Amino acid sequence: MIRVLLIGNTRLVRGAFAALLSREDGIEVVAEADGNGDVVARAVACRPDVAVIDVDSREGEEVAVRGEPRARLPECRMLLMMASTTPERLRRMLDLRAAGVISTNAPPDRLVHGVRKLVRGQRFVDPGFALAALDAGANPLTRREVEVLRLTAGGTPTREIAEGCACP
Repeated sequence: MIRVLLIGNTRLVRGAFAALLSREDGIEVVAEADGNGDVVARAVACRPDVAVIDVDSREGEEVAVRGEPRARLPECRMLLMMASTTPERLRRMLDLRAAGVISTNAPPDRLVHGVRKLVRGQRFVDPGFALAALDAGANPLTRREVEVLRLTAGGTPTREIAEGCACP
């Protein structure tokens, strides 16, 4: 039996995903959490094989980024859900050691397929996300240019950004 933990802040959406997964043979939704506070405790208590995390919610993304369930339950595989993504965000999510990434707009059977792949030790990337990343091509910016843009967007003062430069 595949044990699944659902994490996301929208109760109705979690309920829909729980109903979908519970209809499948060999899959049991053992817990749901909103991402606030008790996620790690629930994960440790229910020992899921897969944690399906809605990273479009602030709480869900924080759970994924902090990696607490993964740290306490290394055998639990993360399947991150999001409505849309950019190649950069997809890379960032995969860098979190997520075993899979899926669109919340994917057909229902794709979620089931993704969960089953993760339990078999395989990775799963939603085909639409993978195709968009391939079509986007390489990023023309250097690593430093990307860092400067990120710092600027975060409100870091220009002088502080310039002082961090390793320029000759």
